[in-house]
Amino acid sequence: MFKAYWEKGISFNAYVDTIKQKKEFSEKHLLSHQRIHHALENYGPSTDQQQHLQKKNFSGKILIIAEGWCGDCNQAIPVIHKSFGTQNSVKILYRDENPDLMQQFLTNGNMAIPIVIFLNDQNRPVFHWGPRPKHGIEILSKHKNNNENFSKELFLSELHAYYESNKGNDIIDEIISLL
Repeated sequence: MFKAYWEKGISFNAYVDTIKQKKEFSEKHLLSHQRIHHALENYGPSTDQQQHLQKKNFSGKILIIAEGWCGDCNQAIPVIHKSFGTQNSVKILYRDENPDLMQQFLTNGNMAIPIVIFLNDQNRPVFHWGPRPKHGIEILSKHKNNNENFSKELFLSELHAYYESNKGNDIIDEIISLL
């Protein structure tokens, strides 16, 4: 079953190109594109992370459920691509085109993305990560529990400030702990 999903997936570069080529290249898509390039320019696995990744020696594939307009996707996917893309095949599937797959990876009943699925050599899921690092989940929880005093705008501002300052390190550290 996951083999068919894998075959439908697109490369990281195709994903980025698709965002650029959207006919409705809105402000949101432009921001997504900028975030991807910012993450690519500013993130690189630390020496410690590289050593842990080498020690874990994951030899499977990585399938990511995403959408080009999603801020969390465009913060996480470049980090995963830079950390795993040279040693592991990484492909991306669009959530809205694959609802049956997304239903298998709901977060608290929601279709939150990205979902990063680590597949073994037989195309079976070993584990998954997503939709955001633990600190990002805490920021979202703060918004949901007190949206009168912690508006959506404030939530998004704090979340992206966190992504900016953390530079993707929590994402990779959490994935390393799951490997």
